[in-house]
Amino acid sequence: MPQNFKIDQAATFESLLFLSCEPKTAFGDNYRQETTKDGLPKWQFQLAARFRQFGRATNEIINVGIVAEQDPGEDLMPATPVQLVGFEIGVMDKRNRDGEPVGAQVWYRCEEVRPLTATGPARSGKQPANAGSSASTSEAATSGATS
Repeated sequence: MPQNFKIDQAATFESLLFLSCEPKTAFGDNYRQETTKDGLPKWQFQLAARFRQFGRATNEIINVGIVAEQDPGEDLMPATPVQLVGFEIGVMDKRNRDGEPVGAQVWYRCEEVRPLTATGPARSGKQPANAGSSASTSEAATSGATS
């Protein structure tokens, strides 16, 4: 069963606003930044996500992981509307000490975080999901589309 799923940001969220970006710390060591097997630093964005649930606006803070050599949020001001390139969600079983499933753990990650005012192709070389549409990126992200 797949455990990672790509997310259509414009169809899922009314908006995503940048709050902060901090180094992701290693489990059990708040003074050491976690890295990939290749030694690249991991970072964690906090974003305010607005979406519709049961016909009502709902806001939630989500944490989104990203790998980058330098702080990928250093040029973003708080409350900047952002687009997440390569945005995906992962789901893992949460198990007790006996190995029995007791729930699920959900996490988010992306390849790049860009302000909605940015133009041009994503650094990863991938075009945003709505790049070919007639609506601008900001219009598509704030159009009120619901999941």
